[in-house]
Amino acid sequence: MQNYWRISIAVAVLMCLSVSTYAQQNVTIFFDNNGAESGITTPGTTSFTFMGSTWSGGIVATEGSPPLYASGAFSYEVQGGSALVTFDPPVSSVNFFYVHGNGFAPGTATARAANGAIVDTGDSDQVTTFGDPDHFVDFTEDLPIASIEFTGGVIDNFSYITTAGSTGFNFSQAEGAWLNPATDGEGILFDFGPSLNMLFGAWFTFTLQSADPGDPPPMDIGFAGQRWMTSLMSINGNVASGPLRARRGGAFDSAPTASETGVVVGQVTVEFLQCDLAQVDYLIDSAGVSGSFQIEPLEKVVNPDGFSCI
Repeated sequence: MQNYWRISIAVAVLMCLSVSTYAQQNVTIFFDNNGAESGITTPGTTSFTFMGSTWSGGIVATEGSPPLYASGAFSYEVQGGSALVTFDPPVSSVNFFYVHGNGFAPGTATARAANGAIVDTGDSDQVTTFGDPDHFVDFTEDLPIASIEFTGGVIDNFSYITTAGSTGFNFSQAEGAWLNPATDGEGILFDFGPSLNMLFGAWFTFTLQSADPGDPPPMDIGFAGQRWMTSLMSINGNVASGPLRARRGGAFDSAPTASETGVVVGQVTVEFLQCDLAQVDYLIDSAGVSGSFQIEPLEKVVNPDGFSCI
């Protein structure tokens, strides 16, 4: 249906509203089928998932050659073609032992962001001694790492920093103002409540569509003039959704009055496609209006070269 809505950001700076963080874990995969890896990294395994990482294309194996390992006697070998590890959610730091030799061809590790952009690369080293500290690759980047592809070599002691208990978007990154740069100022203000695991959104909007002035807001969403709506959204993975409430009443810098009301007029869903891009879909039942648009953090729009959403 035709989209009648235009949204106006009420503030021109990011809101610093009780920014919340998740506890983080530093995970190390030894490929030895011990401890937390028991039953996951068994010898001969080619594909497995462990603590937010998913592996494919290589094989967990032992060659009995100490220079190929940083601990124990097992590793993840890229015997031909390429191997891949993906992260859900993306991670901020990766460190791993990476060598070639003793029958294994040299390889290159290519780290990519969620949008496919190359974040960094690192080459395997010729084997020397067991656990040689000079043979570690370190990726600590401004842009979260969603995947790493290996074209050859042997991998051991693979460490990364992840978010404990998280299975989707880190909603602490949603805090503040998001807008659609294509419309030069449309957007929504978000505040994340970690203890509730819910996302609050304030949508400041207006419409040029006229309607019967005898039907006062909030039920007449099409009435000409300013509007503001809110939603307290439940979170499922990288999606937040909830009822959309239209607000009316109240006066600037005044005490609350009995005329101030909030009525549910529809539904809104916000899907965070990556840490700096979200899709908004809405349905206003009372006005027969629906639509969708994409938004980005205001900071990214204002300062694209200096922005980072880690």
